Amino acid sequence: MKKNTILSKKIIREINKSNNNFESKLNIDFLNNEKYYNYEIEEWYGAEFNIKGELRKLVIETLLKTYFEWKHELDKLDKDYYLAIWLYNPRMLKSEVVCAIEEKIPYYENEAFLNSKKKNEFNLNLSENLSTELQHFTWNRKTDMDSIHEWEINFPKEEYQHKEQYYEDQKLYKRVIQKEFHVAVVDNEKIYFYPKGDIWIGKMK
Repeated sequence: MKKNTILSKKIIREINKSNNNFESKLNIDFLNNEKYYNYEIEEWYGAEFNIKGELRKLVIETLLKTYFEWKHELDKLDKDYYLAIWLYNPRMLKSEVVCAIEEKIPYYENEAFLNSKKKNEFNLNLSENLSTELQHFTWNRKTDMDSIHEWEINFPKEEYQHKEQYYEDQKLYKRVIQKEFHVAVVDNEKIYFYPKGDIWIGKMK
């Protein structure tokens, strides 16, 4: 059995287990204190490999189920709120359901992501048998950005366990630095941001 298939089956078991344990339940107390709350596939957040078939379907199903359950609870608050599915593609295991209230709403509405220059054409066939549910949402395309810190670029070759990884990393760093997608300076250290794919922000129509 291929490595990705084995890993997919493991993640499927763990998502089902977390769903059965109500780990995606909205924490109203946390929301009221922090003004935001999110659900993510915690242990596998950001893992990168080709997600398809049953795992892709389960991820999207879980996001949809969580969204509708949270919407039901948020409507009871009788106040304005932000609620959206953040569907990453291809880094689908970074996907989240996010809600916010009060002073945190403007950040999530307007500042959380860079706009995409690509066409805003959402693929309703991302998951088999779920296109009808996905049609209930308005989807806006944003850019999924990853980051490289200056200390990573300067990390000594002799500290790498595998030298091949050092050369691969240096090739990536060179491409990112040359293209200068977006650079920020934090605490006197440069951070280079570069695109990894799309984030589709989904809200009920």
